[in-house]
Amino acid sequence: MPAIMTHDFFGKDVYAAHADLIGASQDERDAFLLGNQGPDPLFYLVLTLRMRPFFNLGGVMHRAEPAKLLCALKESLEVLEPDEVPVGRAYAAGFLCHYTLDSSMHPLVYQQQFALCDAGIEGLTRKDGNEVHAEIEREFDEMVLYTKLGRTIVDYKPYQEVLRGSDDMLAAIGKMYAFFCMKALRVFPPVDMFSAAVKNFRTTQKLFYSPRTVMHAVANTVETRMLQRNYSFYKSMAHRDNPTLVSDFDNRLHQGWENPFTGETCTDGFWDIFDAAQIRAVHSIEAFFDDDFDQARACAITGGVDFSGEPVEEVDAITGASKAHVEQDGAAQLAAQLVGDDAARPDAATV
Repeated sequence: MPAIMTHDFFGKDVYAAHADLIGASQDERDAFLLGNQGPDPLFYLVLTLRMRPFFNLGGVMHRAEPAKLLCALKESLEVLEPDEVPVGRAYAAGFLCHYTLDSSMHPLVYQQQFALCDAGIEGLTRKDGNEVHAEIEREFDEMVLYTKLGRTIVDYKPYQEVLRGSDDMLAAIGKMYAFFCMKALRVFPPVDMFSAAVKNFRTTQKLFYSPRTVMHAVANTVETRMLQRNYSFYKSMAHRDNPTLVSDFDNRLHQGWENPFTGETCTDGFWDIFDAAQIRAVHSIEAFFDDDFDQARACAITGGVDFSGEPVEEVDAITGASKAHVEQDGAAQLAAQLVGDDAARPDAATV
């Protein structure tokens, strides 16, 4: 999703303060930051047609019971060779960071997504939730980049700065995925699935890179006219040259809003949630690395909510069905369109 830079800077902040906990080598740092993208690379498996059985796996993992995932992730370290374990541990720590930020921030994103889709704007409904969600997260990305570095994508290329990792590293993490998908989801992916997903993600980031927005206009025409979509998903995903310290969606004025999944009221803004999630992530990593880590401690970390911050329901590991809210399969939809594979397009559920 567009939050690729938000997750990356979140991880860099955590790493800068806790490298001793995560691992000080360059490989461990790269693996940790790659872990901060969580299961998101799996959305891009649709660029590799032989991975068809796993096209929905990214969505399934986002909706699955996270405590099971974390327990299986911890066990997956046992399948690694001794020299691979430090990289595996660092990746797992990053994965925890991704979950923590996602589950903390998504209620704010979904609250605004649903409000916009329900606002009575002509031609905009919850069927367009993927595009609205992407617009919100893209703006967060642009704000975070400019806040952290005072730069925009004109001289900061996400496809070069993010998703780093050697083939050996990807192979080791691929072993972990093969194990914990089998253990937690009863899905049996090949060991090269994760490597293919990350490389596809890198390719797609290059396709999305268009600081002068030339490709935005082209994609908008193709998607809305030729593919008969209401809005261009490419345009909502592609970062802009946007030097801004604020976002229309950041709730910096701390207005009250309601968590759409729990009904709880809150006044937190983006940076409140971002900073609190970093503290929570460090505590979660410490608990995960403890020798006594088990299902109960995993449940304490997750609080029973999935990556969207929604209380967990059981999810079918093949279809990913059960959730009522719009799922973030838009990247998979667009990639499927790029390769012309109609059968690969997962349909987003509607509320």
